[in-house]
Amino acid sequence: MKLQIRNRSLAALGVAVVSVTAAAGGCLAIDKAAEKAYFPKLEKTREAFLASIGKTSITVFPAAVRRSTITYDDGASAKLTEFLNTDGLAKATTSDRHVPITGPWRHNQARMLRESAKEFAAYVRANPIGTRYALLPEYLGGKTEAVGIHAYIVDSDGTVAFQILLNSHWEEFSRVKPKTADECTAVLIDVLRDRLKIHATQKP
Repeated sequence: MKLQIRNRSLAALGVAVVSVTAAAGGCLAIDKAAEKAYFPKLEKTREAFLASIGKTSITVFPAAVRRSTITYDDGASAKLTEFLNTDGLAKATTSDRHVPITGPWRHNQARMLRESAKEFAAYVRANPIGTRYALLPEYLGGKTEAVGIHAYIVDSDGTVAFQILLNSHWEEFSRVKPKTADECTAVLIDVLRDRLKIHATQKP
């Protein structure tokens, strides 16, 4: 039985998870070699990012919406910026620049995640930001509804620091069954709040 990505904590923290072939009951394999090859500094940069929650700064880019062609949702950056500021997770600013994502659509969602993350990291290296981190949402659209949500956070040096991958195997995603970019953004905000709030600096 071929299994798809199911472990939300691994995917949310940026761990590369691959589909595997197994007997009934299945198993889950972590492709450590792929993770190190794509993101050799991820463990350290992830720890640094999580430690900075509540006292860092983030530039939020419009969401890349991928179907047969790629469009951009500028409203996503505004809503995510408001969320990060209101919840005290970061001092966030909105960018109106559209990050070019050129990788092909693949059946392997984890591979799409890695390729888009690398493209975003390269973009930030070539187009410096004025904050410590940058955030790019990416929504995968199907015929009638979204089939996946990604989010990438890289530091100002263009090094991947944090990633989120969601699809129908995640409760947060399947409960909503998002169809529009606005619905994808709402799901992403809920997940980011859940993943990051516990790391926020305690205010006196």
